[in-house]
Formats: sequence, C-alpha cells, structure tokens
Amino acid sequence: MLKTLLVLMVIALTLPAAMSQSRQVRSESTIAASASAPRNPFVAGERLSYDVSWADFIVAGELTIQTDERRSFDGIDGYHVTAQARSVGLVSILNLKVNDVYESFIDQATLQPFRAEKHSRHGKKQSQSSVTIDQQQRSARLSGGRTLEIPPDTYDLAGLIFAMRGMDLTLGKSRTFTVLEDEKLYTINVHPETREKITTRAGSYDTVRLATGMMKGRENDKLYNLRMYITNDARRLPVLITAEPSWGSVRVELTSATAAKKP
Repeated sequence: MLKTLLVLMVIALTLPAAMSQSRQVRSESTIAASASAPRNPFVAGERLSYDVSWADFIVAGELTIQTDERRSFDGIDGYHVTAQARSVGLVSILNLKVNDVYESFIDQATLQPFRAEKHSRHGKKQSQSSVTIDQQQRSARLSGGRTLEIPPDTYDLAGLIFAMRGMDLTLGKSRTFTVLEDEKLYTINVHPETREKITTRAGSYDTVRLATGMMKGRENDKLYNLRMYITNDARRLPVLITAEPSWGSVRVELTSATAAKKP
C-alpha cells in the first residue's frame, strides 16, 4: 500500500479521472490559444518538487521531477529526465522506507524515449532494471535480453509525464499512449476535460484537468478516480494530482518549481 501511495503520480497515471465542473478564470479565446497547441515541455535545469499526502493530513512522501540535462547519449541528441519518489517522516520510520528513481532518455527530435532505467529500494530490498526502446522498429530490449514488440507512442513512466505535459490540451481532444512498466504494456487514454483554478503551496494556477482511462492492461480502470491538473501556459506544469483509492484520499501537490538557471 505504501509503495502505491508514494509513486502515485508516476504509476497511477494509468488510472482514470472523473469529470466535474469549475469556473473559468480567463476568457475562452485566451485560454484556447495558450492551451491548444502541443509544446516541448523539456527545459534543462527545471526541478519540480511535490508533497504526497494521505487522508488530507499525513505527508507520507516526496516526489521530485526534473530535467537534468540535454546532451548526446549514445550518439542521440536527447534529454535526461528523472522522477524520484521517497517516503519521509513518521511514515518512513514506522512503516517502510521507499526510494524509487525512474530515469528516461528522450530523443530531442521525436520527444520520445529511447532508453529508460529504474532503481528501486523498499526497505532492505533493492532492484534495478533498464530497457532500450527502438520507436522506429517498434521494439524494446529488456534487461534480461528479451525483445518486446511495442506499438507507436510507447513511453516509460517518467517519459509519460513529459508526454502528457506536451500534448494538445484542447478540451475533448484525447490522446492514446502505451506505457511500458515492469516488462508489461498498458494502453491509456488521456482526455482534457475541463479548466480549473488550482491553488497549491507553490501558488495559484489556471489549469486544464486531465482524465486518464485504461484501455488495455488492467481489469479495473476506476480504482483511484485520478485527476491531474496541468497549467495551460508555456511551462505546462503538473501542479496537482488527486486520487481516491480504497484506503483513503491522496493528494500530490506542487510545493516548488525551479526554472533553469540563465547562463
């Protein structure tokens, strides 16, 4: 249960959100212009920090998403991004220490991942895995040497977060992604459903709320009732995620957003 709580933002993107209504905070034409067009969400040096709270009062974990650098990786001009989730405070002391790091290497030309790595620690248990993704040949080479056939638009978990940030946010215009995690493929549909004003510890934001629905890979696609809120400005910041698993409500809230330093 604790692992699910701490990596909720990364893993539960494969689960759905329900629709609700909210007031508009700017004119229709202004919002449509800023939210509709797809964008490149990668800015080297960007660091986003989140608190993961449970049952509205327990801060159980921290999540960090960052774009570490842009350079050549194995001859490919790309971005190196990471998503790290770890337990903190009383939950970490009384329950289980968790530290999961997801790394993704994104092709600058296609904005799709060509390599991904996962480093996981749960208590005394540690594990790591990697995958090499060939988007053109539609294949993925797993850690053990096995090759897996993949469809177009296949992402690892860290890469998926940035793909959702960069997608077309026109209301009602859905996009389908395939997620490769633990050597299994999951197909999800991401649907921009409404606009909403959101306030977190980092500030107040005009956002587009995304609903995610499972199309293939899990039997129950309404387990968490997940909502993800992304700003409709140029930065496309994911500022809030809420979910309602059976063991209590979860809130993943942006606490700070550090932009790249100017040279």
